[in-house]
Amino acid sequence: MILVDFDSLVTFDCTYGDCVVKDGVVRVFVEKGLMLKRSKLIGEGELTQIVECEEDEFSKVESIFPVHYIYDPARDAEYVEWELVDGLLNARNKNGEWVEYKSKEESSYAIHEYVGGCWLVFLGVSFSRRVICKYSSDRTSPSGTEFVQEIGHRSVGRGMAKEYFLEGVIGVSPGPGWMSLEICAESFHIENSDR
Repeated sequence: MILVDFDSLVTFDCTYGDCVVKDGVVRVFVEKGLMLKRSKLIGEGELTQIVECEEDEFSKVESIFPVHYIYDPARDAEYVEWELVDGLLNARNKNGEWVEYKSKEESSYAIHEYVGGCWLVFLGVSFSRRVICKYSSDRTSPSGTEFVQEIGHRSVGRGMAKEYFLEGVIGVSPGPGWMSLEICAESFHIENSDR
């Protein structure tokens, strides 16, 4: 279990997998695309916590996740290994090919670190509403078909509950599509997966 303030996460680029709802717990699998704001790791094992920090305290917490990569949006390329040499990025893609960047500006634009292979876990859930707008067969436009799953009531347990909101691509059934998920829960944490 990794304790983290939900607001320390940047979830808008996430690709989600399974969503499991059972006994007041909602678990959402993040395949990839999760970003962490500037943070550091405190503790280890069952007492691991990620906290936001100042730049001089910053440590690379992304390495504790099963999926860790950088993404260059200009080239639409993911890299699984990388290094900076005199400010220039050298990076290896999933196919083993190394790419050498020629400018520092292009290198800095390409270094967006992402993680995945983890579960977002919400405990004490009093309400959740998941809407999936399915993609058409070409996966580039909506099909007009919507899947809605609503559990609980908004008015139940609002005193101790906090509201959470996720959006992003879902690649598993009932998708593929765009998922919006609203949750009222008492607490939140992350669990890494061996999946």
